[in-house]
Amino acid sequence: MLAQETSNKNNLSLTGKQWILRSAGFTKGTELSRALGIPEIVARIVTNRGISDINEVANFLSPSLKDIPDPSHLLDMDKAVKRLVTAINKKQKIAIFGDYDVDGSCASALLHRYFSSLKNEPLIYIPDRIDEGYGPNPKAMQTLKEQGIDLVITVDCGCVAFDAMEEAKKLNLDVIITDHHQCTPIKPECIALINPNRIDETSNCTMMCGAGVAFYMAMALNRQLRDDGFFKDEIKEPNLLKLLDLVAVANICDMVPLTGVNRILTDRGLKILSQQQNYGFQALFAIAGIEEQANPYHAGFLIGPRINAGGRIAECDMGAKLLSTNNSTTAVELANRLSLLNEERKNIEAETLEKALEKVEKEKLYNNNAIVVSGEGWHPGVIGIVASRIKAKYYKPTFVIAITDKGCKGSGRSILGVDLGKAVIDCKPILTAGGGHKMAAGISLEEENIKTFTKKLNECISQQIKGIEEDTFTQKQKIDGFVTPASINKNLMEMVNRCSPYGSGNAEPVFAINDVSISFSKAVGADASHVTFTLKDNSGCTIKGIAFRAMETDIGPALLSKVKNLTFCGTIQKNTWQGVDSYQLQLIDIYNGKWQG
Repeated sequence: MLAQETSNKNNLSLTGKQWILRSAGFTKGTELSRALGIPEIVARIVTNRGISDINEVANFLSPSLKDIPDPSHLLDMDKAVKRLVTAINKKQKIAIFGDYDVDGSCASALLHRYFSSLKNEPLIYIPDRIDEGYGPNPKAMQTLKEQGIDLVITVDCGCVAFDAMEEAKKLNLDVIITDHHQCTPIKPECIALINPNRIDETSNCTMMCGAGVAFYMAMALNRQLRDDGFFKDEIKEPNLLKLLDLVAVANICDMVPLTGVNRILTDRGLKILSQQQNYGFQALFAIAGIEEQANPYHAGFLIGPRINAGGRIAECDMGAKLLSTNNSTTAVELANRLSLLNEERKNIEAETLEKALEKVEKEKLYNNNAIVVSGEGWHPGVIGIVASRIKAKYYKPTFVIAITDKGCKGSGRSILGVDLGKAVIDCKPILTAGGGHKMAAGISLEEENIKTFTKKLNECISQQIKGIEEDTFTQKQKIDGFVTPASINKNLMEMVNRCSPYGSGNAEPVFAINDVSISFSKAVGADASHVTFTLKDNSGCTIKGIAFRAMETDIGPALLSKVKNLTFCGTIQKNTWQGVDSYQLQLIDIYNGKWQG
């Protein structure tokens, strides 16, 4: 059952969003609250996310590993396990071929840790972003064969690597592909292709990330080895649960929906992450100053960007090395290097973003269904982040293309209602390479084809949104309900957190506050782009708040000028300072006037 929603379609917020009040929970929530003995606000939040069956709600609030599907339900899983058992028993040399992003790094580290525990330490191969591009390539297959590799396992890539798989076949090099990106009807040559998004797949686990698929394969292999009596005194059976921290971080950073199996794995994985048993995560926690239980914010905004930094602007395998090492000294050294690289990445990103936005404005590229902006000398490692920032500003699917002397590489980010992975597949004749999923994609193409790609991409998106009554390009802001300054406290926070972990597919609850005035506001941060503020209601109750990057929109000036008669919406966050907890509003948007849904 989908949540019913009401909205005021005539007025938009200060950031141009259409606010929508989720209303399904108002009636059904009361029923569920009584039936399950849970707070009504919790029942409303869950119902507002389309979950209303009593058993489903109970499972949602208490995610359990016993509810995850059998890994063998995925096509080719048993084929892969059979080949892997042979490799383990014959002590063949295994290589893990991963992507250079967080998901690929986590998936590579996960399998490295698992196979190492079986006394078969595999080689990790991460392609160079600049020289090799994304995914397996023929030259890499030759290199691995020369190094004596018997079996290659791809993670988070490979499902459209036809040339590389042809080369592997010629070299008599076996390959197992594990991936989650969109496939074509034709399957590459390989021993097995495990991908919940295969055209012929019937699994409902289509939203898993690469590390999730790799974990599933490890589960299936572990079960088979157990059944075969492989685990004896010399080799103890690995504890797979200890690998779930890698799956949780990958799920959050790859922005897959945190529903179904992803929710279960992420919920348990965050608990494992908090234990900091992985030396790589332990070092990152120390550098980031994280001293509390791990949550999606830590993974997505403090840990993930540092893991990504090596792949973006330096050595692409640094993230995988960090997360797979069992040496604490090595972990600290790698984490420090990645943290420094992350600062460098921020500077490169800011410079590229400024140039890209200037071009978007000058050429009015925002008037198209999709924004495609390109520039010479732009670093291919930051174009994905820049695409995300431009997409957020204009709420249009966006591709940022770096034109270099080694070719053109583009990274795209999408919006709800536009399947970018499908659009890229439809544009394949124009591209030298390309792939992705609904919300993100990557491409390679010749410079002279950029204009043709732009035209074709816009045509593909026009076809996708044809006949849809809603305005796809007006961003919707879902509101779960109303709160007052007095109600924002520890009790509310604890109730709301029963629905966590939050992320894509399970958005953190957003609440609106009416009838308050701004009693204090101040620009803060190194670049004064954020605004801290205090809201006061008619009874004198106050609540503090923070608005990140507020000065980049109309929100900042409105807060600083203390405009009256506004409605605020945001999430409820805990703020700890010198051991004392307080609760604040993390502002998302402002509506000019009193908003009642």
